[in-house]
Amino acid sequence: MKLIIAEKPSVAGEIAKIVGATKGEKGYKIGNDYLVSWCFGHLIELATPDAYGEEYEKWDLSVLPILPERFKTLVSKNAAYQYKVLKSLMARRDVT
Repeated sequence: MKLIIAEKPSVAGEIAKIVGATKGEKGYKIGNDYLVSWCFGHLIELATPDAYGEEYEKWDLSVLPILPERFKTLVSKNAAYQYKVLKSLMARRDVT
């Protein structure tokens, strides 16, 4: 099974038609040995400054700039369901 992830639902729909993935599921289409899914907006976003410590809860020039060793990310609330769909599709054993 091949997984194709498109930028947005409309592009995924066109790709699905071309590859023959005609059965609609919640968050993706399947068929003809293909899974076609999509992103929309930002699935992942940078964490807000307060995620790095109490000193960043309020803007204060004395603690800027914030330059962490590793940036923290969060799943966007608006895209949480689609993120779960994509994560589960990528984890499928039959996806090559």
